[in-house]
This record gives sequence, structure tokens and C-alpha cells, in this order.
Amino acid sequence: MKALSPASTADSSERRPKSGPLNDFLVSLRPLSLALTGLLLAAHAAASSPIPASIEGLVRTSDGVVLPHVAVTLEGPSGTHVVTTDWEGRFRFEGLAQSEYQVSVDTPGLVLEPAVRAAASDHSPEVHLVLSPAPVRERVVVTAARGEALHSNLGVSTSVLDRKHIEERAAPSILSLLQEVPGTATARTGGVGHQGSVFLRGGESRYAAVLIDGVPVNQPGGAFDWGTALPFELERIEVVRGAASSLYGNDALAGVIQLVTRRAREGEAPSLRGEAEGGSFDWQRYQASTTGARGGLDWNVGVQRLTTDNSEPNSRFEQSALAASLGFWFGPRTLGRAVVRYDDNTVGTSGPTAYGCPDLDASFERDDVVVSTSLRHSVGRAAHLFTLGYARTDQLSLNPIDSGCYTPEWEGQQAPFEFCDFPDPNGFQNLTSRIHGAYQADLSLGSRHLLSAGADAEHETGALGSRGGDLLEPDRTNFGVFAQDRVLLGQRAYLTLGARVERNDSYGTEAVPRATLAVRLREGEDATTLRTSAGMGIKAPNFFESFGESFFARGNPDLLPERSRTFDLGIEQRLFGNRLRATLTGFHHDYRDQIAYTLIDFETFEGTYVNLGHTRARGLEAELDLQPRPWFGLFGQYTLTDTEILESASDFNPIYAVGEPLLRRPRHQGALTARLSFPRWSAGLTVLHVDERADSDFVGLGLTRNAAYTRLDARVHVRVYGPLEVWLVGENLTDATYQEALGFPALPRSVRGGLRLSLGGAPR
Repeated sequence: MKALSPASTADSSERRPKSGPLNDFLVSLRPLSLALTGLLLAAHAAASSPIPASIEGLVRTSDGVVLPHVAVTLEGPSGTHVVTTDWEGRFRFEGLAQSEYQVSVDTPGLVLEPAVRAAASDHSPEVHLVLSPAPVRERVVVTAARGEALHSNLGVSTSVLDRKHIEERAAPSILSLLQEVPGTATARTGGVGHQGSVFLRGGESRYAAVLIDGVPVNQPGGAFDWGTALPFELERIEVVRGAASSLYGNDALAGVIQLVTRRAREGEAPSLRGEAEGGSFDWQRYQASTTGARGGLDWNVGVQRLTTDNSEPNSRFEQSALAASLGFWFGPRTLGRAVVRYDDNTVGTSGPTAYGCPDLDASFERDDVVVSTSLRHSVGRAAHLFTLGYARTDQLSLNPIDSGCYTPEWEGQQAPFEFCDFPDPNGFQNLTSRIHGAYQADLSLGSRHLLSAGADAEHETGALGSRGGDLLEPDRTNFGVFAQDRVLLGQRAYLTLGARVERNDSYGTEAVPRATLAVRLREGEDATTLRTSAGMGIKAPNFFESFGESFFARGNPDLLPERSRTFDLGIEQRLFGNRLRATLTGFHHDYRDQIAYTLIDFETFEGTYVNLGHTRARGLEAELDLQPRPWFGLFGQYTLTDTEILESASDFNPIYAVGEPLLRRPRHQGALTARLSFPRWSAGLTVLHVDERADSDFVGLGLTRNAAYTRLDARVHVRVYGPLEVWLVGENLTDATYQEALGFPALPRSVRGGLRLSLGGAPR
């Protein structure tokens, strides 16, 4: 177009129409017409451009478990996008062009078939991604992140024994189940019901925090006695290895073990079950329970009675137990739950019978009660959890009659001095309780972060000592705040950062961090995952160590908390279309400021407690889970544990000298289980090997090593007809002679048989 010159412009102006009423009116409408034209052009442009659309949905397993913090990938015209699910397993992609997209989830052990295609629009229906279990399925854990999480997305080492495994194994005690978990060593002073200890990754028995339905049940500053813990009405057992004080505060120096009470599954029809079991050593067990869900209510209630004579004199064990779980939906986003567990126990305590005369009148009475209540409310992208728990353990050690003195003997060796009984007609009492309250908020931040933050408050009390004198009645309060962020880096790396500040009446204020990382090196059916974690742990002194008033064992109010620093690095490989999962993990745990008893006056034998101990444990854990056929499975684990005392406050006792290994932690331990499973029957065989380990007779015989042993267990379950099932279980079938703790013979060969009648409970 030719440009207009000033002259031409002037000429054009001269040719304009002359002004008039009509012309003036048209000129006045010009601004309005321009505005209307602009609006029409904008509307046309908006109509011709795509409207930003979205796709949202839910990720869950085929049995209804929602999956939080799982990477969901979207591929289509808008490119490739990745977000993570929130605490309810929900995801949302926004700002998409209206078109069709492919939505996928790639998680080891869970399969999404077929691929899901979804159309993006401003009113798209919700997409449901349902993941089916692979032959070797993925595990959902709660304890490791203080909320539901997939094992493959965590950098920590975990093990989960679910309801199916617990029922199939038909073990007489939880200790028997834990023996088959990597990194876990156990010791029990005799048969079922006798004092039992669990050592995670070489730590002391008091270094594992024990939770029952979220409630801490360790003795305040102490251990948990596993002797009376039976696999009664359990939904699952979770074991987390590595310091977890960033989430749970005190006790979690080496890891966490949580027992979860059985509960009805969504849509499970009401049912009644009755069981009866009998066998060697006068084993008699009877159980009745009911489970179901109706409307917004679900319940599980069970009672059990067990008696057995065990094999040694005065070792009879009796237990009556109750377990109940009740859940109720107050609305679509608010769930309340109450759980109660109670057991009353009596067991004879004959002492180290391998060395001589048993004590025929001593006994141990114990009753435990654990109550937990919780209320979870979700709103928007946040969830709020309020919990209140109570745990009480009442233990009474009785020894009313003087059984005299004896000189311990073992295989021709004789102790240099006699051991005499010290009767107490009043009994020694150990009554402790913990009241625990917590608030936790879970918040989805952006498309890749899951943030948890909250606070715990706990009050501990006790009444301890001989009933013939004044009881020690300490109390203290603990308070902690914590925060944890789980974030997806890129498309394959899951990073978790957490920290906690703990305020304890005994030692003051401490801060503990933890970091974990899981990186998917390869995805698909042959996925490879690298994981690592590092953290710190703390533990408060027990009541006697802080508040003791005895001249021979005075409490020390200036004690520091015992501490740990833990690190591990592992790799998990899946092969053969998710039919094989193999894991290898190396770990190093350092335990410092350990509390030990020491004499401060060798003439008067006055003693107290000091922070002088320092030990370390390192090693390897290997797992193999193979499912070549639907009806055949093989599971194996091996643990190498190398322990050493680095500093000791007990130089007068050679078994606690610097350079010595830690007591009752085997260097080598492994288990191999084969399973057959068919519609009408199933069978299993387990071989357990425990290597030689450091120990002590504690009676002057000078024994410092406990021999290795191998145990063979087997079981078979048969569904006879409809609701009737029978089973037969054999323990220690080779009749191996061994002692888990020196001086206390383990049970010889035993056989148990039982039947179960189940009524109702139609499939969901």
C-alpha cells in the first residue's frame, strides 16, 4: 500500500461530508461500535481456542487400598506430565488441551492392565486406576512413614507379615514369626510365655520401639517382653529397620515393630469363627471371633484361651486374651476407630534348669491392656488425625518359698560357688503405664510433595519394687514435634526428609533428623530400585536409672539419652515378570552414650548408672521372594551381623569387655520357607538356622558361647468341607537340642492339630 503524504492527507480531509444532525449522531455511535466489535472479536478468539481442561482420578489396589504418593504419568498432545497422588490416593492434571490422553502408573509388584485412556475436558468423569498384585506383590506399610506408603517408594528397609502369612504360618508365638525377618534376632528363656527379647540389627532389646495399633508399649525407657505376645487377631506385623526417632521419638534407636489388630475389610459380610487346637505339652487353645461391616460400621472381636505345660518343670503358661476393633464413618470423609487389646498371663519361672535344681514355686503374673482411639478427617488436600492411647503393664514376680541352695553344673563343669534362692513372700511389682496423645496433619503440596507434621504428648507413671517396702513411684512427661516431607524428584526418585524435636523430663531437649531416598533405576516388570537411609535415634533412661533410690543402685538424674546413628544402602531387583524379588542391604549402626551400671565404691558396693557404653553393629541382609507358579512360593532370608563393644563400663565382667561381640546376636542367621497353596489345601515347610553367638551362663560356669542350631517346622491346612478347616503343625521336627538363652532349654519336638469353623463372611 502506498503511504499517504501530508498533502494527500489534507486532500482527503477536504472530501469529508459536511457536518449535520444525522452525521453527528453516527459519529457519536462510533466508540460504541468499536467496543462491540472488540467484544465480538474476543469472543470469536476464545471460541476458536481450546479451553484448558483437566483429568483427575484415584489410584487403589484391587482389594480397595488407596495408594498415596504414587507417581502417575500422563502422555498426550500436551506432552508428558507426572504428578503424585495425595493422601487419599487422588491425582489431578490441570491446564490440558481437550483431547485424549494415556494415564499410567508404574510401580513394582503392582500391575495396571490394560493401559487407561482418558479424555480431558472441563467436566471429565473421575478416572479409577486399579492395580492388581503381581505374583510377588508390592507391600503397603504404615509404620515407616507414619502413614500409608508403598515399600518401593521408601528408602528404608521394611518387612510386612500380613494376615494371610500369619494364618498360614500357624506359629505358636510372635517370636517364631520374627525369627524369619531379616535383621532380627530373638532369644527366649524357655518355652511359650517365658521372657522373650528381640534384637534389631544388633541393637539392645530395648532399642526397638514397639507399637500396638499406634500406641507405644515399651516399658518407659526399657524393653518390651515378647514372651507372652501371641499372633492373636492380628491384621499384620510391620518391621522397620533403622533409626526412626524422627517420627516416633524415644525407643526407636534401631527400628520399629508395630502390631496391628485385625479389622473387617470394606464390604466384608458378617461372620463367626470358632477354633480349637491341641497338641504336645498339654497345648490347648480355644478361640471365638466375629468380623463384619454393615453400613458405616465395621467390627472385629475375638477372645482366646491358651494353656500349655511347656517341657521344663514349673513352666506352665496360661493366657486369656481379648482383642476388639471398631470403626465408624461419621460421614464420607471422617472415620473414627477404637481398638482394645487385653491379656492376662501366668507362667512358672523355674530358672536356668539346664544347670541344676529348678525353682518349683516361683511364678510370674502379668496383665497388659492397650487402648487406642483415633479420628481421621479429610478436607480438601489435607487430612487431620487425632489419636489417644493408653498402655499399661502390671507385672508381679512371686517366689514365696525358699528352695534352698545348689551348685550349678554343666557337662562335667561345676560353678565355684553355690546359688541360693531369695524368696520374697510379698512379690516384686513392676507396674507402668503410658498415656499418649497425638495430632498429625497430612497435606498435599503442589503435585509432588506430601507433608506430614504434628505433635505427641505422653505421660509415664510407675509403681515399682518389693511389695514388702515402699514402692518407687516415678512419673515424667515427654513432648515432641515432628515434620516430614516426601517429594518426587524427576520421575523416579522418592526423597523423604524428616526431623523431630523431643522434650523429655529426664534428659531435656534433643533434635533428631532422618533422610531416605529410593531411586528407580529401571522400571517395568524387571524393575531395579536403589534405596538408602540415614538417621539418628534417642532413648530415655528407664525409671530405675533416673529415679532409683536403692543404696546399691542409685538413679542418676544427669543421664544423657542413649543415642544411635544408623545408615544403610540396598538394592532391590525384580525379574521374570515380577515372579522374583531379590534384595541386598548393607547397614552400619552406631550406638553411643549407652547406660550401664557401675560401682562407685568397691568397699560398700554402692553403685549408680552412667553413660559409658559404646557399641556398633554392621552387616548384610538378603531376601529372596520367588513365586514361579500360583501354587508354589519360596521365601528366604539371610543376615550377617558383626557386633563389637567399643567402650564399656563393666570392665570387671569379661563378657562386656572392649572388643567382645554383643550377647545373643548371632553372626549368621537365615531361614528358608517353601509354600504350596491350592483351593482345598495348603502346606508349608520352614528351615531356620541360627549360628553360634556370644552369651553367658551368669552362674559362674564360665560359658561364653551358645551353640548353633537348626530347626525344621512344617504345617498343612485342609478345607474339609465348606466352612470347616483342619490343620496339623509340627515344630522342631528333627528334635534338635538347643538353648536360645544359655541355661534355658528350648522346646523339643512338638505337634499341634486344630480345626476352624467359619460361618458367613461372603466374599466382598
